[in-house]
Amino acid sequence: MPNIESYKRREISLILLNILVLAALFIVHIVFLFEIGKPSKYLLVTLVVRFVLLIVELVWIQKLDPRANPRRLRLHSRLSIWINIVFAFIASIFGGTPDSHYSVLMIIPIIQAAFHFNLAKTLGIVSVAIVLTFAEVWIYFWRKPPVDYGEFFEAATVTLIFFVVGFVVRLLAGNLGDEEIKLQASLDELREMQNRLVAEEKMAAVGQLASAIAHEIRNPVAMIASSLEMAARQPENSPLRTEMFEIAAEESKRLEVLTDDFLKFARTKEPELVERSVDETLDYVAALVRTRLAEQGVEVEVAGDAGLVCRFDDGQIRQALLNLVVNAVESAGERGVVALGAENAAEGIVWFVENDGPSIGENLVPRIFEPFFTGKPKGTGLGLAIVRKIARAHGGEARLARNENGLVRFEILIPKG
Repeated sequence: MPNIESYKRREISLILLNILVLAALFIVHIVFLFEIGKPSKYLLVTLVVRFVLLIVELVWIQKLDPRANPRRLRLHSRLSIWINIVFAFIASIFGGTPDSHYSVLMIIPIIQAAFHFNLAKTLGIVSVAIVLTFAEVWIYFWRKPPVDYGEFFEAATVTLIFFVVGFVVRLLAGNLGDEEIKLQASLDELREMQNRLVAEEKMAAVGQLASAIAHEIRNPVAMIASSLEMAARQPENSPLRTEMFEIAAEESKRLEVLTDDFLKFARTKEPELVERSVDETLDYVAALVRTRLAEQGVEVEVAGDAGLVCRFDDGQIRQALLNLVVNAVESAGERGVVALGAENAAEGIVWFVENDGPSIGENLVPRIFEPFFTGKPKGTGLGLAIVRKIARAHGGEARLARNENGLVRFEILIPKG
């Protein structure tokens, strides 16, 4: 099956060449009007009809479906070649001279044939062009005797050019086709290799994730098992027995949080992008966390630019902001201030959450967005990983924008449009 894009490029180039040659020949006719005479109305009609048909063909080619049937393309190629031959012959007949310069139009179908056919068929088209060129001279002298045999000699010279053009272009097109086939084979091989690498990378990521999950689950499960085992050996009213049950309950909650975070990370779906008010989402998140944080003495502020509108998934952005706010609250400084907001930037809408706590250690920064990596004793290591996954699902990115004592700022960039 031919490459549709390559076919379209080639056909568009040939159509434009055809239009250019038509225009050039008509200009030559006008310039040498005193020698050739005024173009007849039949010639003008022929040129106008041909020009209109070429424009229609150009539009059709540009709208060609990438899944077009190869038979349809072959039919178009053959039909286009024969239409060009017929119009070149008619224009030559109405050209007004025995050696009409409009016979140059025969070059176009010869070049087309060289690109679409093998050498034998190309030479067949050349033969048709040669016969019609001699026929045009014969028809002229049949209508306007006597015969000038010198014109047949000139026609023979022109037809020799047809032969050379057909032969040379066919050789060049053949070499070009061979190179295109080799290039396509190389591209197919590269795509196959890329698919294999992606599959292997996915398998490696799954293995790494499974290992991390097993490691994270093993600790609370071991604590639960050992606590229950020790509690079973204690008297019923023993304080140690009660303490062991409390440890088991605490580790169970930790395991539940880990499982919930993992499911959020694993099930992040494609965002439903809808144009929404940024302020409404920020106000909702701020109101939600204020009620939870009032007793902790942490103040939540909404900052940034007002009145912004952006295409985003409201539920996913809320989740990402909540994750960032939870992290910010845990790291808030003495003032206990957390700010969230959004700003209009050249690259898109920048959502941000910042706190006044201490900076993140430089040794931790390169890994903070990795799944299951955490610098907190009770963290799951999935909060920031979920934030980055949501940002990338929106075509954006999550980043640590500021990291200094008294100002730690995380940003989510969502591109415009």
